[in-house]
Amino acid sequence: MFVLIIFVIFTPDVVFANDIPDWVKNNAKWWAEDQISDDEFVTGLEFLVNNDLIKVSQNQMSEKSTDKIPDWIKNNAKWWADGNISDREFLNGIEFLISHGIVSVNKDESPAEFFDLKEAGPYEGLSDAPVMIIMFSDYQCEKCAQWILHEKEILNENVIDKGKAKFYVLDYPLLGDDSITAAEAVYCAEEQGKYDEYHKILALNYNGIQTGWANFDSLVEYAKQLNLDINKFEQCLYWDKNTLRVEYNKQVAQSQGIVGTPSFIVVSETGEIKKINGPQPSMIFERVISEFS
Repeated sequence: MFVLIIFVIFTPDVVFANDIPDWVKNNAKWWAEDQISDDEFVTGLEFLVNNDLIKVSQNQMSEKSTDKIPDWIKNNAKWWADGNISDREFLNGIEFLISHGIVSVNKDESPAEFFDLKEAGPYEGLSDAPVMIIMFSDYQCEKCAQWILHEKEILNENVIDKGKAKFYVLDYPLLGDDSITAAEAVYCAEEQGKYDEYHKILALNYNGIQTGWANFDSLVEYAKQLNLDINKFEQCLYWDKNTLRVEYNKQVAQSQGIVGTPSFIVVSETGEIKKINGPQPSMIFERVISEFS
C-alpha cells in the first residue's frame, strides 16, 4: 500500500519542457522495474515540477490519499523510457496520479526561504542542536577536501561535538562526471552504514580533477578498504541508484544562490541565515553562531 501526504493538487494543465534530462527516463524505467521505490519516483516528479520540466498550475489543498499507483502507469513508464510511447502518452499517467491525489508533488513556491535537506546525508551532531551548518561541496574540489581534513576537525571539537550545531553536506558537483559518481558512491556507502567513513576517505585520497582517483574503479577500491559488501556497492553505483538524489541536492544548492564550493549556510534556531563563502577557519563559524545568541 502506497501512502503519501498530499500537499497540493494541480489541475491537469501539465506540459513537459523540451529539455528533459536523460536521467529522468532512466528513473522512470528503474521505477517500472522496481529498482527504486515509489517515494524515490515521486521525488523525481517533485524535481521536475520545481525545475519547470513538468509545468503544473496549483489549484487547491488536498487531504492525504492511500490509493495504490496503478500497474498500468508503471507499464507506461517503461514504455516511455524505451521510446515506445510519446511524452504526451506518459504524461497522461502523471496527470492521473496528480489529479487523483495519489502522489504528492509539493511545488516549492519560495525556495529561497527554506532548506530542503530530505536528500542530504546523515547529519553530524546532536538532534536538538539549535544551529544548522550546511556545507555545499564537490568531491573533486581541492579546497573542500582540505577543509574537511583540517578545519572540520576543529569545528567538530569546538562546535558540533559540544551540541552547538549539527552539520550537513549537500552535493554540488560542478567539476566533471567523477564529481557526480563520487557523490553517488557516498550514498551507496551510506546504505551500509559507512557514510562518514566514505566521505572522509574521499578527502584523504583527493588527487585533482578528472584524474581517475574518483572514477568507478577507484571508488570501488575505497569501498573495499572499508570492508563494504562489494557486490552490493558495485550494483548501487553501476546502476546510478543515487543519481536522482545528487541532482536533487544540486537543485537545492542552486535555489540558495550557491555558485562555488565550498560554500556554507548557517541557520539559527529562529531561521536567521548567515552565508560563509570559501574554506573559512572554524573561528568564523564560532563567531557567526555566537552572533545568533
